[in-house]
Formats: sequence, C-alpha cells, structure tokens
Amino acid sequence: MCELNILHDSLYQFCPELHLKRLNRLMLACRALLDSKTLTLTELGRNLPNQARTKHNIKRMDRLLGNRHLHKERLAVYR
Repeated sequence: MCELNILHDSLYQFCPELHLKRLNRLMLACRALLDSKTLTLTELGRNLPNQARTKHNIKRMDRLLGNRHLHKERLAVYR
C-alpha cells in the first residue's frame, strides 16, 4: 500500500509530537478503512489486518477512537 507508506512517512516527519505507537495504530485503522465498505467502528474493527478475534479488534478500534491523547495530538496533523 503505497498510499499508507506515504501517509505514515509524512506524519512521522511533520508531526514529531505524534506518539509512534498511536501513529502505528492510526495506520492500521487507515488500512482497515481502505478495506471496509462502511465507516463504522465495528466495520473498522472487523477489517483490521491481524489475527486477533473480531471482538478484540472492535475494542481496539474503540480505544483508539476514544484516546484523549490522540485527540490532543490531532491539532498537529492539521497544521
């Protein structure tokens, strides 16, 4: 996925305050979004590219979307 590599490299370079673990989780969510048909929490969780059970993937996406540190760091992305 060339688009994801470009996005990851750009965010890594231009948003140094974005924590690396959150950046990697965000890239997983972007990959799931490209593979999903609809933009819902459960659909993103179902399309995460890993071997975990669907229940755990949905919970993982829920934690990412509700992460208050990520919400604070999002301002750096828009600059």
